[in-house]
Amino acid sequence: MSDIENIEPEKKGVSRRTVTKAMAWAVPAIAIAAPVPAFAASGGPPGVAVGQGCKLPGNSQANACAAIFAGIPGLDAAKAFAIPLLITNNTSKPIVLKPSITISNVSSGLGFDVKGVNPPYCTVIPVGGSVKVIVYANSDNSANQAVTFDLTIPWGHDCNDVDHPPIVITGITIDSFPPCSSNTPFPQGPPTCDPPFYANP
Repeated sequence: MSDIENIEPEKKGVSRRTVTKAMAWAVPAIAIAAPVPAFAASGGPPGVAVGQGCKLPGNSQANACAAIFAGIPGLDAAKAFAIPLLITNNTSKPIVLKPSITISNVSSGLGFDVKGVNPPYCTVIPVGGSVKVIVYANSDNSANQAVTFDLTIPWGHDCNDVDHPPIVITGITIDSFPPCSSNTPFPQGPPTCDPPFYANP
């Protein structure tokens, strides 16, 4: 975990984390604005760790990922990115990720328009369980460059739950977006197209 850089909290009380090229999971601090009673019954929000992002394969490899991409309407596999998250249910009840995760305040010229996640929104995460989630986002180009952004993750105990504010993680930095293939198992390496996101050569 020596590749993770901790930066002093800003005024909002949110730590910044750097997610570098060959790192394991980093656990960013989260900013939440909820009254204490909202968490009393469930024990607080789930844990979120951000892994190595990657860019989706070009047209020559898209067929290998066609089934996944077909489940993400509007995804442009030629100019899209995948950002893996490890969601851990630290609460006392099952939880889900609700539509829709958003990426904002992007530092570079890249734009990210989140099109969906795998597994899909509203997939149940049991108490004490962890789920590897990949966020798929279109972009206006397929550049491989460093980027810093904020991530907003709506969640609840079911998809109709309105008692929990979203998790907001600010200042996530990913140094590069290599192609979504690796001989290093996820989460240390970038994810492949198919769950469980391991590259099996």
